[in-house]
Amino acid sequence: MKILRVAALVALLASLAAPVCAAEAGRPAAVPDKPVKSDALVTPINVELEGTDSIGARLGMRLKERFNQSNLFRLVEANERKMRVLVSTRSEFPERPNVGSVYSVCWVFTERDDLLSFLLARELGTVNYEDVDALADKIVERSDGIAVKYRNLWK
Repeated sequence: MKILRVAALVALLASLAAPVCAAEAGRPAAVPDKPVKSDALVTPINVELEGTDSIGARLGMRLKERFNQSNLFRLVEANERKMRVLVSTRSEFPERPNVGSVYSVCWVFTERDDLLSFLLARELGTVNYEDVDALADKIVERSDGIAVKYRNLWK
C-alpha cells in the first residue's frame, strides 16, 4: 500500500513538473538586466537664441542645458540633419525689462545648412523670471513629441 502511495506521489510530481519544463524550453532567451545605450532614438538638435533681454538669455541657456542633459537629444552644430529650435525673445515692457518677456519658439527641420528649412511647429507666449525653468522643461518635452512625430526625417 505504501508503495502505491509513493508511486502515485511520484507520478503526480512528474506530471506537474513536465509542463514547467516544457514552458521553460519554449521560453525566449533572458533579457539582459543592464540597459544598452542606443543612438536609434537620439535626435540631433540645435538651439538658436535671438534676443537681448536677460530673461530670454536665461531661457536659451536653460534650454541648452536641458537638451545636453537629456538622453533623447544630442546638441550639434555640424552641417547635418537636425531639428533646430529657434527662440526669439523681447522684453514684455521695455521700460521694465526684468518683469517679463515675450517669446516665440519655432521648431524646424534642416537637412543641410545651405538648404531651406521645414517648419515643424511653433509657439508664442510670455514668461517671467520665476517660470523660465518650467518653460524650458515644457519646450524640451514638446521637442521630444515633435521628434517622435517626425522621426522619419532623421533616418
